[in-house]
Amino acid sequence: MRSVFLIAVIGLLFAGVASAQFRVGVTGGEKGSIPVAVLELYAEQSGSSQHARDLTKIMRQNLSKSGAFEVVDPAAYPQQAAAFLENPDWRGWRESPAQALVVGSVSVNESDIEVKYFLYQPRSKQRREAQRARLPLNQWRGLAHFISDRIHLKFAGMNGHFGSQILFIAEDGSATQRVKRLAMMDQDGHNIRYLSDGRNIVVTPRFSPDGREITYTEISNGRVQVILKHLVTGQQEVLETAQGTSTFSPRFSPDGRGIVYSLALNGNTDIYYMDLQTRGRERVTTAPSAETSPSVSPDGRLVAFESDRSGSQQIYVLNRQTGQVRRISVQDRARYATPVWSPNGDWIAFTRIKDGEFSIGVMRPDGTTEQILATGYVVESPTWSPNGSALAFARQERQTGDGSVKTRIYAVDIFSRQEWMLPTTSEASDPAWSPRVARN
Repeated sequence: MRSVFLIAVIGLLFAGVASAQFRVGVTGGEKGSIPVAVLELYAEQSGSSQHARDLTKIMRQNLSKSGAFEVVDPAAYPQQAAAFLENPDWRGWRESPAQALVVGSVSVNESDIEVKYFLYQPRSKQRREAQRARLPLNQWRGLAHFISDRIHLKFAGMNGHFGSQILFIAEDGSATQRVKRLAMMDQDGHNIRYLSDGRNIVVTPRFSPDGREITYTEISNGRVQVILKHLVTGQQEVLETAQGTSTFSPRFSPDGRGIVYSLALNGNTDIYYMDLQTRGRERVTTAPSAETSPSVSPDGRLVAFESDRSGSQQIYVLNRQTGQVRRISVQDRARYATPVWSPNGDWIAFTRIKDGEFSIGVMRPDGTTEQILATGYVVESPTWSPNGSALAFARQERQTGDGSVKTRIYAVDIFSRQEWMLPTTSEASDPAWSPRVARN
């Protein structure tokens, strides 16, 4: 189990809410990135020098992938950490491009690693935060992610996603002998752990709202099952099973009390809701068409799903109270799939297939303001970061030479549109971002 020990708070010294330098929203460029200087941590003993370099590198990488920040070139820093901690050169920092400053030190013993860090606005000399944080040494990367999240919160005014994790399907083997294992990793692709042994096919994993449980579809000996797995204990149970038919795409309701999923019964595929306490099943859609990929809005009132009721694959939104259904995908000659609500309910992410091209995009819940964030040979399965600032998705790419197809997980920042690949050790698909820090 990952355990974070954030102890001995030196002080939370800041004034008011973070400055409004960063506009939150998918605006296609209407944003202001905050120039941030991340000084290499001072190593309090010789044995901590490598950790000082590694922690600093991770923090810089984290912030550089966020549309909220622009990491200032270290060559422009008027001081290094040791000199700053002894005597800050405020005049030099006022003349630097940095509007945010991160400085601190690291110490390591046989079992723990500890970082003391300080966050400043150098032009006003205002200290926004000062903390000491400690973790077991084998979890040292978690410190870099924790501090990155604090930087994001204090200067951009919103929680970061750097301490979160991503579920995915690790894929190995040939096309005819494919092995798919359920796996979990930190949001930057490191610290991969496998949650299944590959004997059964697993797809569409999803986190519970508190990050303590997951649900997914498992296919074993012709039987398709929806599984609930407890990450802390490793125990799992079958929620729904289907022999000779299909049950798939499970996803938790926002309150964590139930799941929505697709179930094919009597030749028709509909959306169902299951109460996890009573195991009672409720049919949500009743049209004589195929309804799949349900996602419930954060307030629980609406369900987005895909359906072929209009003759092609499109996205619809169902009002659970009135039963009213509205199609929200409107592009001509386009098919839409895999709708997913953003954490605050302002956007719905989707996969679009138009004129043979796959895209990942977002739209408002009423279908307006459609924006494409990523394209490719095949891109699919978008999933939101817990703060709603980024999307992870699966991308298939044709390889040069043999023409084979490889599947990897990418992420895109919705403000800067910057993309990056998560460095998994095998092919990877079906990503699902955790709500915050998942524990196992």
